[in-house]
Amino acid sequence: MARLPDLVAFAQRHNLKIGTISDLIAYRRRHDNLVQVTQERAVTSEFGGEWTMRIYSDTAHGDEHIALIKGDLDGDAPVLVRMHALDPMLDVVGLGASGRAREFSQAMKIIAAEGRGVLVLLRDTTMKLHADDAASPRTLRQYGLGAQILSSLGLSRLVLLTNSARPRVVGLDAYGLSIEDTRPIPLE
Repeated sequence: MARLPDLVAFAQRHNLKIGTISDLIAYRRRHDNLVQVTQERAVTSEFGGEWTMRIYSDTAHGDEHIALIKGDLDGDAPVLVRMHALDPMLDVVGLGASGRAREFSQAMKIIAAEGRGVLVLLRDTTMKLHADDAASPRTLRQYGLGAQILSSLGLSRLVLLTNSARPRVVGLDAYGLSIEDTRPIPLE
């Protein structure tokens, strides 16, 4: 595996062009859109009152994903965002990481208190249920879908609500998105 400086030298020597992952994502973003809004309506939740709910359909796999939007997202200030990949074993049954079953509702309350933000609930209906903590191959696909959803909402600067380490997502800049900071989700 060669590093970028080595590749640049090789490309110059052989008169080749170089494309990065970000270039590929930017190209696909211009030419392929894998999500489309199928529904939008106002909803009321016990976790923060009034929200706008948009349902996005994944055109490649047919899964539906939910974006809950609070307040006005316009402006230059970073927007609070919770990206949440639904896992019934963790979110409903409460197996694994302690407090995971409360993270989504707590994130809703935090955004409601802030008055502005987005929660994206990524669903994978083909997911097999596992009671262990095995890594999932769907993660990269979900990053792309989530980035497309956030981009479609006109977001650019994000503050992630997460109790995990700050993610390093390759190619996020191709969607016009940047993670400015993270904020933990207290689990009362």
